[in-house]
Amino acid sequence: MEKRGDGKEPMRLAEETILMLLNEQSGYLEQVQGGNLSCVLAGAVLADLALEDRIDTDLESLILLDATETGDELLDPVLEEIAAEADTGDAEYWIERTAARSDTVLEIVLDRLVEKKILNHHLGDFWSFSGAFSLTRTYSRGDGTTIADVKTRVFRAITEDIAPDPRDAIIIGLVNACDGFRFLLPAEEYEKAKERIELLGSMDLFTRTIAAAVAESAIRLAARAAAAKPIPRVKLLGMIARRSLRQGNLPRLMGELHQEYGPVFTIRPPFAKRGLTVLAGADANTWVNRKGRFHLRTKDLLADWEQVYGASRTLPGMGGAEHYRLRRAQQRGYSRGALAERLDELFDQARASLREWRVGDVLPGASSCKSLMGSQISRLAVGVDTSDYILDLVSYKERSLVTHVQRSLPRFMLKTPGMKRKRKKILELFEIIRAAHAPGARKEGPRDFVDDMMSLHVSDPQFLPETDLLFVFVTPIIASIYLGSALAFALYAMVTHPDLYERVQAEADALFADGDPRRGDITLSAVDVTHRLIMESHRLYPIIPITMRHVMNPFAMHGYEIPVGSRVVLAMTASHYVDEHFPDSRRFDIDRYLPERAEHRTPGAYAPFGLGTHTCLGARWVELQMVANLLLIAHHFTLDLHPQDYRIGYNPFPTSSPDKKLRFAVKAIRHPVGRAGEAHAVQAAGAAAP
Repeated sequence: MEKRGDGKEPMRLAEETILMLLNEQSGYLEQVQGGNLSCVLAGAVLADLALEDRIDTDLESLILLDATETGDELLDPVLEEIAAEADTGDAEYWIERTAARSDTVLEIVLDRLVEKKILNHHLGDFWSFSGAFSLTRTYSRGDGTTIADVKTRVFRAITEDIAPDPRDAIIIGLVNACDGFRFLLPAEEYEKAKERIELLGSMDLFTRTIAAAVAESAIRLAARAAAAKPIPRVKLLGMIARRSLRQGNLPRLMGELHQEYGPVFTIRPPFAKRGLTVLAGADANTWVNRKGRFHLRTKDLLADWEQVYGASRTLPGMGGAEHYRLRRAQQRGYSRGALAERLDELFDQARASLREWRVGDVLPGASSCKSLMGSQISRLAVGVDTSDYILDLVSYKERSLVTHVQRSLPRFMLKTPGMKRKRKKILELFEIIRAAHAPGARKEGPRDFVDDMMSLHVSDPQFLPETDLLFVFVTPIIASIYLGSALAFALYAMVTHPDLYERVQAEADALFADGDPRRGDITLSAVDVTHRLIMESHRLYPIIPITMRHVMNPFAMHGYEIPVGSRVVLAMTASHYVDEHFPDSRRFDIDRYLPERAEHRTPGAYAPFGLGTHTCLGARWVELQMVANLLLIAHHFTLDLHPQDYRIGYNPFPTSSPDKKLRFAVKAIRHPVGRAGEAHAVQAAGAAAP
């Protein structure tokens, strides 16, 4: 093979074909028809074997010329299979057979593109174009000449009456076989270039054979998919009879259905116009983490909901490079480090709420914890007190989700007089937050999440326009409600396990012995029991047990074909209730996370923070804030359930929360809460003492 001047081998046809089909703005592969992408990748591998003089093909047969390995892991497994077959079959046979390993081919291709610094790989298996890479730059060859990038070469051949070399002709034929140029060119230009594309894609016999085989194979695979085994359907009566559904325990329900029906099944909620395809279990979670970005997206589901807030784009509804860029911009504001720098403020703000708790009080569990977490995040993330607005914000947000995403209510339910009043309050809060972050108003004090977003808006108003700021500003406040539910569940777990309660109190007393702990004091060893208790609470009581996606490219899972346009439920926490991964899964057991057991380390088994590119951006912030609050409560109070025989109930929609019957009785104050800043004064006095 010829070498570039940089010593690297030229890209394989599969690599350049993927670059042709990768949308530069979204970071996703174009939505090619049916199962064509698998066939196209297979065709690219066979074409490279032909260019390496290992095989030849005509309209009726594929011929082995040389079984010698190429040394390329992309090509040699297919070459080995061809060499092992006495009757090699024709090109269509081998394209269909090779298409079965297209996922592996795609993984190898993506890894190579990262190694060549064309793509970047990010946490959550997210891919974006490298900032140093341009699809229009040229590359050095070993002979001192240069070669343009694939898109430049292909589009010149199409538009400038330039004869392509054989490799580019094959790429044109492959991309055309999956109807890719329809996405790559504006409609008018595509119609003008269509005849030339067809001509260039069939210039020689080999190219015609491969392209025809891809097209025919895709048709047969599509027909095979249509005749594929039917996806198991869960009958409504069978669901209603389940205790987990009546309790509102969605992760347990999905875990039960997964174990009975497998990793793929359909459900049809009451009043829904069509069924939903559910993906459940550790294998499904692993697939979504690794490959979901190529097949699933949220934009189609959230577009209407985004418009409710006047936004054109939101982080939950974004995909590809835009999604990654906004995540990067928000990463610092949601990071553990940002919270760790302001631990003193967190403790002061928490105590301002906890001072209201008195012996004998009966506290509404969920609302008390939501208020506690909301007051902290309001100050730390958006810089203002939002206590007068949280209830309206949450009510409006929940109604909008149920109306525009779950579609369980008619749209006019978001335009009732009550909802209009709540929206007015949200707009009022938005103006307060924006005014508090005006240039002249932020001379002092630590930088917060809203400061970061305002900077992004000012520097690139096209990427983050003012119309999108409302949703961005209220997102941390909405997140605080989720955190409040998580804290309420963790408190319930602690109170109902007295032995663990005592161990958490011991950790808390040690940390608060000399005043409030500092950033370096809250180590995993210092909060081991508290941290594992919270992890187990996340497992048994996940706040977001399911999410929804829209299928943009078809895929197969465990032999079931999922077509374009399907609405998919990712039941990522179903695996939390599978005994195979978590023995005796319904039992609360913090020792699951000890190094010798590490049950959560099984790939795909533990997923309380979501999957793939939409994994919770603030997971590490959540971890620290949950630990700090649970320790603070354990240090100051002895709580009990009220009544003592209460067992957890759930309010499952639109996110999971303890029901209103959860209440905590304040039995004793172990250490006085004191006033904000008193703990720091004690520390300062201790430091000044001789």
